[in-house]
Amino acid sequence: MKGEKGKRFVVDLNDPLQRKYELVRELKLSGSSKEEVCSKYGYSRIMGYLCETAWDNYKWDGIKEKKKGPRRKSKRTEMLEKRVLAIRFKSPEKDMYEITDILTEEGYSISARTVARVLSEHGVTLKKRGRKFESYSS
Repeated sequence: MKGEKGKRFVVDLNDPLQRKYELVRELKLSGSSKEEVCSKYGYSRIMGYLCETAWDNYKWDGIKEKKKGPRRKSKRTEMLEKRVLAIRFKSPEKDMYEITDILTEEGYSISARTVARVLSEHGVTLKKRGRKFESYSS
């Protein structure tokens, strides 16, 4: 766009936030169908409705990209993994539930499934012993 005295304002449609804003702006002001406007900006009609609603409810915060990935720090620290392995090597007969109980008593907050993952990743899982079934003959 050009303004007076050669001033310019550049709209960068490669920026996702700017593209969503322009989409919402055109959806609100244009007489074109929503499907045409959305396809012009590379969005589906449903995504156009979602962007429009997000703008109506939250303005800029609604159309910003949301952070992806973990929301909090992992409980599974290197120290905790070492402790799980130490317990396993000290008492190889203990299963993941018994190891979890020991760690809980020590003040750690860890699930049995996390203990199982640590053991599995280090290749020290407890082998399941097969039961011998007796057949009952009539």
